[in-house]
Order: sequence, then C-alpha cells, then structure tokens
Amino acid sequence: MSSLYSEIYNMFLSDIKDDSLLDFTESERDDILHGLLLKAITRFKACEKDLNDRVEPVSEDESETGEVIEGKFNETLTEEEKLILATIMRKYWLNDKIYNLELLQQRMTTKDFKLTSQAEHLLRLTVLAQELDKEISRMIVDYTLYTYGDS
Repeated sequence: MSSLYSEIYNMFLSDIKDDSLLDFTESERDDILHGLLLKAITRFKACEKDLNDRVEPVSEDESETGEVIEGKFNETLTEEEKLILATIMRKYWLNDKIYNLELLQQRMTTKDFKLTSQAEHLLRLTVLAQELDKEISRMIVDYTLYTYGDS
C-alpha cells in the first residue's frame, strides 16, 4: 500500500484558514503544498517509515505520456504520521507569513509600521510559531516513545 500526498495536503488545508491559496491555480497550489511537504519531510527525521521512498508528482505537461502522476509515499503512513507532517507543513506556512511581514517592516519606518496593525499581527504570528514549534516537538517525542516503545 501507499499514502498519497493529497491525504496530507487535505489535513494541512483543514488546519489553516487562509483564502490566499485560492488566488493560485490548482497547479501553483499543488507546487506550494509540495514544497511545504518536502520541508516537513526533512523535519520529521524520527519517522519509522522511509519518507524518502516516494513517487514525486508529475503534471500532464511534464509527463511523457501526458498522464498525471499523483505524489505518494510507497509505504502506508499512519494517521499520526500524516498529522505530524501536516502540522510541520503548517509551521513552514506560518514562517512564510512571518518573513513577509518582517520584509514589510523593513520597508516601512518604525513609526509607520507601529501605526498599522501589522506590528501586532507579526508579534502574534511569532508567538504562534513558537507554540507550533513546541507542539511539533511534543508530537514527535510522543510518536517516538509510542512507536519505538512498542518494538
């Protein structure tokens, strides 16, 4: 059996409330989600499954046969493993938002930036990112304890 990337994408998308993804075409959105998943894979080193054993997605434009190939892991991931990957994707999605606001802050004077709600928004996003980092670490520790503890 295998686990489709789309299963993890759906978990991720159900956790975020950001309509900006709707501004992209389906192909662009898939590229964004794929990039976030690749980052998440590098962070989830403790996974007992081989996350590098996978089939990368191929669009009909890139395919020699004109066939779309959906990305998938060749091993079947548990719901917990999928959730950890989706949560890590959320962290990287949030990082992108924080970095965009930090770039905005650099372009504005301190006074102008503080007058807008952007400064408060950046502060809240930074705190949220720290909390999310703790949650990811806790999830991975719990996963490791229960997975390797059962061996």
